[in-house]
Amino acid sequence: MKTKSRTRTFFTSSIILVFALYLMSGTYSLESGQKALVVRFGKVVKEVSDSGIHYCLPWPVAKTTKVYTSKVQTISIREKLDKKLERLTGDENLIVVNALISYDIKDLFNFIYKCRNVKEALQSAGQMCLTRELTRMTVDEVMTTGKSLLRLVAKEKLQKISDDMELGIRIISVELTDISPPESVSDAFISVSNARVKKQEIIKDAEGYANSIIPKARGDAATLISKAEAYSKETITNAEGSVSAFEEMLEEYERNPEIILNIKMLETMKVILNRSKVKIDTNPSQSIYYINE
Repeated sequence: MKTKSRTRTFFTSSIILVFALYLMSGTYSLESGQKALVVRFGKVVKEVSDSGIHYCLPWPVAKTTKVYTSKVQTISIREKLDKKLERLTGDENLIVVNALISYDIKDLFNFIYKCRNVKEALQSAGQMCLTRELTRMTVDEVMTTGKSLLRLVAKEKLQKISDDMELGIRIISVELTDISPPESVSDAFISVSNARVKKQEIIKDAEGYANSIIPKARGDAATLISKAEAYSKETITNAEGSVSAFEEMLEEYERNPEIILNIKMLETMKVILNRSKVKIDTNPSQSIYYINE
């Protein structure tokens, strides 16, 4: 009887221990950046985002799915079998495009249950988005100034597509890692591109020369105009002064014509003598007058 009692006690204890271990298997922990969905009988009952130790009923009653929602994930946009993505631009030029899409999770339920393979769906959406945007741009825009705009537009459109598909992700960035012509035409494309760059350099040099010479020419023109205006004012002033002096002299001449004639004669002689270098000795003791050669 004692043996049977001990055996029964052992089995009972074992069952209790197994059941306790079973219940303890529902304990789980969340790290920083992790979230968990608790599913009970096939229905999501709650979403847990606080880091630490948590508990839910063990399988098969309930199940917990943990995901690092804040972890940034990256996928590459390529064709199948890792082929490079070749697309036509708006001016019918073929280019090779490789891009990286970075994203994280913003809706855990949609991310887990609304799409079976989020990465494949996102890659297909990225290919479609890039194809659509490239057909709206010329090859020159894609290769030069249009890269930044293409990244921003692709990110915005890709986010809208992801929301419409309920992928539950947030697009962080779209980086164009490679934009180049196909290998078969790369040499010709490089030659054309170099010629365009050279053309732009020549245009910029010409514009720079024009920007440097035109202000100088304008400055010289302004200087000439200022000098001409000053000369004009000086000439007019001198003429007006001469007219005024002549009028004053005319008045004096009309009053004393003989005196004015004598004065003018003396002034004229002074000018002539200065030019001919004539020297007159005014010493009364000397009676000889001489002229230098």
